[in-house]
Amino acid sequence: MRRSRAYLSQFSTNQLHLRHPWVVTFFAFSYPGFGNLILHRYAKAFILIIWEIFINNEAKVNLAIMYTLQGHFETAKAVINERWFILYVGIYMYAIWDSYRSTLDINKQYLLADREDAPLDPIRMGPWDTNYLDKRVPWVALAWSMLVPGLGHMYVHKVISGVFIFGYTIAIMYYSHLPQSIHFTLVGDFVQAKQIINMQWCLYLPSIYTFIFYDAYVSAVEQNKLFEKEQSQFLRLNYRDPKLQLSQLLKVKKMLVVATFEQSIFLELAITAMEQMGIPKGNLHAFPMDKWKEPRSVLDSIHRADGYSMLDLAAILGTCFMLLGAIYGFELKWGPVLWGIIGAVLGIALGFFIKFIMMKKSGNGDKRITSEVVLMVQCETSQWELVKKILWENTALGISTVNENPSA
Repeated sequence: MRRSRAYLSQFSTNQLHLRHPWVVTFFAFSYPGFGNLILHRYAKAFILIIWEIFINNEAKVNLAIMYTLQGHFETAKAVINERWFILYVGIYMYAIWDSYRSTLDINKQYLLADREDAPLDPIRMGPWDTNYLDKRVPWVALAWSMLVPGLGHMYVHKVISGVFIFGYTIAIMYYSHLPQSIHFTLVGDFVQAKQIINMQWCLYLPSIYTFIFYDAYVSAVEQNKLFEKEQSQFLRLNYRDPKLQLSQLLKVKKMLVVATFEQSIFLELAITAMEQMGIPKGNLHAFPMDKWKEPRSVLDSIHRADGYSMLDLAAILGTCFMLLGAIYGFELKWGPVLWGIIGAVLGIALGFFIKFIMMKKSGNGDKRITSEVVLMVQCETSQWELVKKILWENTALGISTVNENPSA
């Protein structure tokens, strides 16, 4: 095996998959290090992220950006620290360039690894944790990320990223005095909300927040795809005889049960349960289906997803509008917190709307794929009821029988 599609450790799942270079580049542009973090290049990502917060605070880049966009150019020039700002520029440009270049290279590596179709290890156990491939709901990952930054990454078992994001975001919220500003905003004291908030620290949050929910969402989608690839490979190698012909099955004096499944862990539970009840492995035949290359879908789910359908543009516009809302909100009555939230909602909604219109104009429907694996079971008539019970209990989509009276 020259190239592996994924590596499971106790604390993370690192995998290759196709990414849009400009989406990765945008996140690197919005916050140096995020481009590498989305590529699972943790060492470089953490170095750049920590460097960003250090050099930005010393150079006061966030404040200079805020005053510039507000039209206070003299204040922006006065607040910037030129000694540190010169050092900031080079690393910032490197982070953007490296993210774009790395995405192109990793996409090529993924294509080669996918064609090689090397076997995957679906579970990794150790003294600290157990990591395994399974299907997860992308929108659950997104919801947890929006509720508490880092929990969405915990949900998809990216523990290293989750712990780092959680601690990093909490620290920024603390130093920005955001919780107090939120409190004053909710009670209607907008003047105090603007006075207490530290905008140098607060302006990190729009980039961080939208990146967090986007990355957790896409990670769930891609791990679902990885699970399906590993399971299909396992079924082809262990429960599919390339020399088998359907006519041979029909000639056998046994009942032939045909069931369809979506790819999930329940399929393997059903197969192993039937093996335990005495059905030989040679009488179990699984046929993973080659999937129709379905068009972009409006919403991703645990059953089918493309990973970028609606969230890429929504995350980008949400970041931009949230940042602008916080900056200009400092000049407006309601303050940066409320206007930042309004900007985020408007940006995300606009991103969803634009992608929805684009998909409708391109004729992409919302096709759903249900049956992904056909399972054929040769059993005795006396075993039929138990086989049927096992199949239904493990979420079979449909069951049919052939040779219902094999002795006839």
